[in-house]
Amino acid sequence: MAGNKRKRKTAPCTEEAEIECILDERGADNGNGKKKKRKQAHEYLCAWTDGQEPQWVAAKYLTGTPVLEEWENQEEEEPEIFDPTAVLAEKCHSLAQLIQNAKRTSILLGAGISAPILPTFRGKHGLWTKGAHHNKKANAKVSDGLQPTLAHEGLVALEKAGFLYHVATQNYDDLSSRSKFPAHKLSELHGNIFTETCDDCHKVFHRDFEVPKDDSVDHETGRHCEDCGGILRDSIVHFEENLPERALTTAMNKFAESDLTIVLGSSLKVEPAASLPFRGRKRTRSNRVYRDVSACIVNLQPTGYDSQADLIIHGTCDQVIYAVAKELLGSNWR
Repeated sequence: MAGNKRKRKTAPCTEEAEIECILDERGADNGNGKKKKRKQAHEYLCAWTDGQEPQWVAAKYLTGTPVLEEWENQEEEEPEIFDPTAVLAEKCHSLAQLIQNAKRTSILLGAGISAPILPTFRGKHGLWTKGAHHNKKANAKVSDGLQPTLAHEGLVALEKAGFLYHVATQNYDDLSSRSKFPAHKLSELHGNIFTETCDDCHKVFHRDFEVPKDDSVDHETGRHCEDCGGILRDSIVHFEENLPERALTTAMNKFAESDLTIVLGSSLKVEPAASLPFRGRKRTRSNRVYRDVSACIVNLQPTGYDSQADLIIHGTCDQVIYAVAKELLGSNWR
């Protein structure tokens, strides 16, 4: 990591070592205008690439370094909220009743549904937070043999029983497909890390390995179509890129037609996916056709759309979907 080399004091000499990442920060001005009796030096706790014990390094030595820029771009962790057991059970019952009475139920999936086996982005120790170094699942990959979660299984069972109209996922981990959720009822809004598409004939290849390349140019995977020889490109949607038109249009229409929408494990910070669950309600108001449209958010942290939800459940996706499936399908639904 160029620019991250700093002197590390070790007995009996001083040696130069490279910083791998910043783990913590102390002594920064909190901006509240209060004077402290004893000012603490502004320092960063740094991990080293050679595996030595982390050490505190004065902030002035890290100014302008890539490792400091990376730290400053990471988000602060929001504390998780867990509903008490009895409250969670009552809320799951309410959600089950909503699903049972709804004509069309559509669901938006976030990273939280895969959290039991994969790292999240903004959840506890999420990959985009300053606690990311605590994440024991940071290097987990579906290609290593990981299987869909209990919540994924529950959605498949609920769909087979006729309770689900459509599912849109912000996850590119392929777990919805691997759980055998019907492709015609699934919109992958941010792509799929296991698929690549031909530029010329548009054939989609579903691989058993991750297709993107770290040094890819314009999503090229370095492979060519087995039918026509055309260039193959991955489908991953990066920041500031447009979502796939067909998947987005389908999801927008399905959610607008739904009378119940559910968010499973999403912070709802990335548009346009974040507003999908509330499209039916907006359409109802604009057309002055007052349908009974309900929205539920299942997430362990607050979201910017909480005020628009009729039901907010602070529980894991596995807990909630298991309880809902058990009530609607019976104890032996698995």
